[in-house]
Amino acid sequence: MKKLHIVGGGAIGSLVAAGAQKNGIGNACYPRNIVAMPTEALWQDGGSTMLQPPFNTPTVLDNSDVLVFPLKVYQLQQAITQWLPYLENTPTIVLLHNGMGGLETARSLLPDDYPILLATTSHGALKETTSSGKIQVRHTGLGATQIGLAKAARRLPATLSALTLTYPLQANAIALLERALPPVHYQANILTSLWTKLSINAVINPLTALNNMQNKRIAEAAFAETRHAICHEFTSVANAYGYDFNEDDVHEKVLAVAKATGENYSSMHQDVLYGRPTEIDAINGYIVEMAKKKGIPVPENTLLVERVKALRL
Repeated sequence: MKKLHIVGGGAIGSLVAAGAQKNGIGNACYPRNIVAMPTEALWQDGGSTMLQPPFNTPTVLDNSDVLVFPLKVYQLQQAITQWLPYLENTPTIVLLHNGMGGLETARSLLPDDYPILLATTSHGALKETTSSGKIQVRHTGLGATQIGLAKAARRLPATLSALTLTYPLQANAIALLERALPPVHYQANILTSLWTKLSINAVINPLTALNNMQNKRIAEAAFAETRHAICHEFTSVANAYGYDFNEDDVHEKVLAVAKATGENYSSMHQDVLYGRPTEIDAINGYIVEMAKKKGIPVPENTLLVERVKALRL
């Protein structure tokens, strides 16, 4: 029987597991710290779902199983390495995280042509501890998940129904995630979707972290020059790799997301607030690294990486 296996006990992973449980899909969670794993999910409609007890160690998976890594990019190498002995049947892997660089990490560890799906989600989720010490995950915002095969888009079917004919196991994995936490949209050009999200994260995450503010304040005039500089550098780098971004469109999208999520605090803001490592290397740092390979100067992104890293000292 097809089953979702979720690595880690973070908010999004716990929400996927709860959605699977709620909708009768076999699921298992493998958190790094079992005592920090939520035991219940609270949905926006007021309902709740109890999560199954998590597992301590990995297990050999079937070919039809789906292994989801909803982790930060810097956590991936250790997590995938731990699972390598259990992947003999080639279950489909889903990388679900902010930022970029996760695919490169996975490709360096897994055999060539290992089936990998890349995903990004706009669902909001928050782990919280009640006054009684109970850990729960709250679905804080309805969103959507974009997903696609980690291959060049020109070689992939344009629709999910067409994908079923050539990559049936990966199409089934997408369908499984759709049942667990809808909506899930198949994208033949998933890398374009990931670069688009990178452009938004590259502005909102570091500026909210550095200025200790909610997302909505990104739109203030005081940050206009920095916003435009980041968007300019992002567009220059992305288009050097064959994408077709328009700087003004990128900037407008950033403002739209900042306003739509205005009351939220970004994940990087929360990481800094609670003294956790940030994803700066997978966001602005990724832009810097990709720029270096093309000889493109990106002084604003370079400075942001340095300033956010200084916050962690």
